[in-house]
Amino acid sequence: MIKKERSLVSKSSNSLNAIIKRTLVSGKQRRALNGNNLLMTITISIVIIGAIFGLVAVGYEMTAFAAKPDGSNGSKDVIASSNGFPSGQHFNLIIHGKSSFDDCGGSGGHSVFTPEYSPSEEYPGDQTLQYYINKKAHSTTLTVRDRCTDGFDGDPAQVQLPTEFEDGTKITDGFWVFARVHGTPDNGKNGGDSNIVLTPDPKIEACNLNDEADGTESDCVDSNGNQADVVELGFVTKNGVYKCDETDPDIIDCDEKLYRYDAGTPGKGAKKAIDMTPLFLWSGIACEDLDGDGELTFDDFDTDSSGTIDAGEGLTNSGDSITAAHIATALAVSDTGVGGVIDTDADFNALLTVIAEAGDYDGCVSETDLWVFNLFDADLVIQNQTLTNDGVKNLQIRFYPQQTTTFTPAYDVG
Repeated sequence: MIKKERSLVSKSSNSLNAIIKRTLVSGKQRRALNGNNLLMTITISIVIIGAIFGLVAVGYEMTAFAAKPDGSNGSKDVIASSNGFPSGQHFNLIIHGKSSFDDCGGSGGHSVFTPEYSPSEEYPGDQTLQYYINKKAHSTTLTVRDRCTDGFDGDPAQVQLPTEFEDGTKITDGFWVFARVHGTPDNGKNGGDSNIVLTPDPKIEACNLNDEADGTESDCVDSNGNQADVVELGFVTKNGVYKCDETDPDIIDCDEKLYRYDAGTPGKGAKKAIDMTPLFLWSGIACEDLDGDGELTFDDFDTDSSGTIDAGEGLTNSGDSITAAHIATALAVSDTGVGGVIDTDADFNALLTVIAEAGDYDGCVSETDLWVFNLFDADLVIQNQTLTNDGVKNLQIRFYPQQTTTFTPAYDVG
């Protein structure tokens, strides 16, 4: 288990910083987990060209209508006739690139501050944006709990996403997420186009909260349902990926760029917002981190350290364990069938797939294009994104509840 301090949710940004302590994956480790081609990376770029605005394409056709109060669609295609943002209810987040910033105290609002250039000599480390939801908090707005990324205050910026509408209705279907660069364009540090890259961490943290939580201060619960000073987390495995395809024009490219102005359009008009929802659509197998080391390995299930995984091992918080039937199926998949135990990497990988898809082992789940904050149906889910900024001063991100915005993307959502 990963040691945590109590009170996972607090109105105090300092308290929240203390309790959601992160063990961040380095760039090298992250590449080892995913492979370069599996990282969901969105690059948003700007160039200094003119100031006459016009409409431009974004690489694939998008159709979005604001929903009427009765749930029916509006009659106007708001994507085609606007700046690329859908119309209707949404929650704003602004990421400001700054040469320096020393007002990181407090919380609230919708702004995050990050170095204008990072990594750089002045800000050499990763800059991290940490999104999380807390279903016990009954939050009805997007709230920045820590407004500075690591370079300015030593820890990630933290953004709490809403979980309810004003009338108390739960936001269950996630959001459509769009982004657009605003502000005065500037050059990249080496003379290129300014850009910002957002790279989601393949590992997701999740836990359930005490049933008596008051919505502002609560603890995770241990396997016995008691308040705990440790958080029992779920981690995605190394095959977890975000919805990204470098060859399909209908899906956002890992290296997708959004220019502040479009040099190829008459009048050099402003570029429209792009759909960046795939940054939050996750596919793969997620399992409980049974030995608490932050990685999903053979040792998580080999609880007696015998070098093999036998029936009865892999005991989860909910009381599930590996069965003889799971092992037999996995051995048939890996095509070994030796000894009735799991003792090779091929056997182990097959076992993960079998138990994730079996539906009778709550410790592992298999998901396709899941809104990442619905993982495990957990009360608290945390996703990190690494920011690499080369001159972007203002990035606007909008979150549109899928329940109140009808949007038909060109890609399939599972």
